[in-house]
Amino acid sequence: MTLKQLLLLTSLVLLFTLGSANNLAGEVREARREARLAREEMKKARELSLESADYTVQVMMVTKYAPTSPGAVPGKDYSGDPNLTASGERLIPGKTAAAGENVPFGTEIYVEGEGWYTVQDRGGNIGPNDIDLACSSQEEAIAFGQKKLLVIFKPPAD
Repeated sequence: MTLKQLLLLTSLVLLFTLGSANNLAGEVREARREARLAREEMKKARELSLESADYTVQVMMVTKYAPTSPGAVPGKDYSGDPNLTASGERLIPGKTAAAGENVPFGTEIYVEGEGWYTVQDRGGNIGPNDIDLACSSQEEAIAFGQKKLLVIFKPPAD
């Protein structure tokens, strides 16, 4: 191998290494940004929970469901009209939540990392420590999976 070939090979290896390091640095920056956002979200949630004695805080198992998704199956993903909730209100993906009967309809909840929802629905497999958030697609629901998250409850206005 000539010196010229050796220098060329060394340059290519160095460029590859630098490119890999640059990609890794970008991933580290993104992970740090996501961690910072998560910390800010938790801080806001905790501050909100301390603002009022009316609020209660609980760690719950949170899932998502998509009754209006084109692939939704009657009797499995919903019963009756998929656009209507058990309370009779219109289902709004990203705003409607389903909870057990221990949580009254109309209860506003803040779900860590997901935002504000209103409990307007029920579900056959939803227990007293479960929350199911309405979303637009089955893919989104499946990708979300099951997560234990902080949930802040604001009771319905009288």
